[in-house]
This record gives sequence, C-alpha cells and structure tokens, in this order.
Amino acid sequence: MAAISARKGGSIGLSESDRRRGVITVTVATIFLYLSLYLYVPFLPLRAAELGASNTMIGAVIAGFAVGQVVLRLPIGIGADLIGRRKPFAVGSLVLATLGGLGLALAPNTEMLLAARLLTGASVAGWVAITILFSSYYRPEETSKAMSRIMTVWAAGLVLGTFSGGIVADLFGVKATFWGAVGAGVIGTALILSAPEPVMEKTDRYGFDTLKKVATSGFLLRLSLIGITVQFVAFATYFAFVPVYAESIGASLSTIGYITTFTLAAAMTGTLIAPFVIARIGYRATIPATLIVVGAATAAVTLTNSTLSLLIIQGIAGLGHGLLSAALMALAALSAVPRLRATAMGLYQSSYGVGVLAGPLAAGFVADRSGLNEVFVVTAGVAVVGAGLASITRMPPNTNV
Repeated sequence: MAAISARKGGSIGLSESDRRRGVITVTVATIFLYLSLYLYVPFLPLRAAELGASNTMIGAVIAGFAVGQVVLRLPIGIGADLIGRRKPFAVGSLVLATLGGLGLALAPNTEMLLAARLLTGASVAGWVAITILFSSYYRPEETSKAMSRIMTVWAAGLVLGTFSGGIVADLFGVKATFWGAVGAGVIGTALILSAPEPVMEKTDRYGFDTLKKVATSGFLLRLSLIGITVQFVAFATYFAFVPVYAESIGASLSTIGYITTFTLAAAMTGTLIAPFVIARIGYRATIPATLIVVGAATAAVTLTNSTLSLLIIQGIAGLGHGLLSAALMALAALSAVPRLRATAMGLYQSSYGVGVLAGPLAAGFVADRSGLNEVFVVTAGVAVVGAGLASITRMPPNTNV
C-alpha cells in the first residue's frame, strides 16, 4: 500500500486563549452530545417493549448502539491521523446524534427503532475524534490529564442526560425524551462547529506498516480485551436490564431514571478519583480489583427486592465502571506516540465496542431462556474473566494521569 503523509500529535497555530476556548467549547459540546445520546436511555428498553419487542429484540435495540462503534471507530481514528484533522469527524458525530434522536422519536415499530439506534451508534463512533481533539489543546506531556478530564465530562453528560430524562419523562411522557435529544444535538453541533482546531505538524509517512505497528501492539490488544469485558457488564446491566429489573420490583418511571442517574453519577466520581487511586496502588492492582468489585455488585442485584438496595448496588457498580473507563482510556492513549493516538484510540474504542454489542445481545438471550436473574449472574462471570486477564497483563505501576 502506498504510504500517505501523516501528521503528529503536537499542535501549532493556537494562542493560549484559543486553547482555553477550545477546551471550554469541546467540553460543553461533549455534554450536549451525551445529553442527545442518553436523555432517553433509561426508557429505551421500555419504549421497545411498548412497540412489541421481545427481550431478545430489546437486547438487539440496545446493542445496535455498538455496531457503528465497532465498524467505524478504527477508520475514524485512521482518517483523523491521516489528514491531521479531528474536527470534521467530531462535527459528524453531533449531526448523527441529532438525526438518530429524530429517528427514535418518529419510529413506528421496533425495526425503525433499531435502525435509528444504529445511527446513534455511528454518532458515538466519533468519540475517538472528540477525545483526541480535546487532548490536542494540552501539551503532549499532559495527555493523561486531558484524558482524565474528558472522561469526567463524558460521565457528567451521562448523568445530566439520564437525570433530565427522568424529569422530562415524568412531565411530558417517554417520547418527549427523544425530542429533547434532537434539541440537544442541534445545540452541540453549533458548538463544535465553533471550536478552534490546532494545525498538526507534519512528520513521517503513514502507511500500512504504520497501522500494522499500532494494531499489533500486544499491550493495546490486551487493554482492548479488558475493555470489552468492562463494556459488556455496563451495557448488559444498567444500560439494558437494570431498568427492566427495577420495573419488575415496582419502580416508577422517575425512579428508574434516578437509579440510572445515580449509577452514572457514581461513574463520574470514579473518573475523578481514578488518578488518585492509580497513583496510590498502580494500574496492576486497580484494574483487576475494581473488576472483581463490579462483578460482585452485579451478582448482588439478584438478591435485592427494593429500589433503595438496587440504587446502592448500582452506585458501587457505577463507581467501578468510571474508574475502569478512565484508567483504560489513559493507558490506550499512552500506548502510542502523539501522532498515532487517534489510530490507537480508534482501535481500542472499536474493540471495546464488541462488549457494547455483545452485552445486551447475550443478556437478552439469557433473559428469554433462563430468566432475568441469570442475566446478572452471567454478567458477573464476565467481570471475573476481565479481572483474570488484567491480573496477567503487565502494566505500568502508575502514571501522571
């Protein structure tokens, strides 16, 4: 394959005030992106059920979010490194989130609901470009700090989205959450269009050998496998069947929204404390130990029959998920030199998208054939597998996250 010019991660051409403006603009645009993608998430399984979906079909609708991530994230990462620009892909992400929300609002049946969900998955594939665009406003030695901060923004967007969604659903009905997603997407698109973009310095050539070097990194591949288990657990449980379980024990629509919001608020806390935990005990201890805790909390769902105990259990799981997400994202970014970080991040995020896809599908299959409780038992087993893999992976003791 003929080599094509690439660019490195270092940036030039922005004043300090433009860098600050970029950080603020991308931060707020990211919050609106995840408002657009998560306002309706606690109620999407219920909406699918209203349209006549089986548990397997509910799992497929939730899993549809992963298809675009698996298919598009690596090409987006390669494209961003190839042309030395991240902003066009970031803009595309917000546009697709808006169109996906519109499709979900208008869907007359589960097939159309699934098609719109696929569109939102294509939207979130652009998260690769957004994370690297955000980090480009920081000095290269501050990459870990940038990743920790953008992951906190991600979690904040999820919290605001699910919390607002519960209020909107209570006041105006479930369908209004989808229309709210459309509005948030429009605002986010306008914001990201106004973000300054650093000019990337030219460097050596990008070709098949460059891609092969990133794709065959044993460390990055092991991180990706661990990431798959983390996302499997999250999307099989609190993004799919925890709302169904909560409804089965008598939770109202607003309570379901609040449980999801509390879980995500705990995840945001996890991203905030990740640098301190890692600095104290290192990645090698943090990642497997946290996966064990998440697995135990997941299995404990089967023992609860009250919304309060479910709320507490999900808070523990969410805290662990946030900590794991921040730690693994930082390691993925640091696994490559700056000019290839979008490619490395694209590979990592497309790989963990397999967990986003497989989690709801497997959970739906298990729920239909064995019952709802077994979903949480099987998912806890996946967390234990991830912990085992993490325990045999050589990791740095800590980093300046």
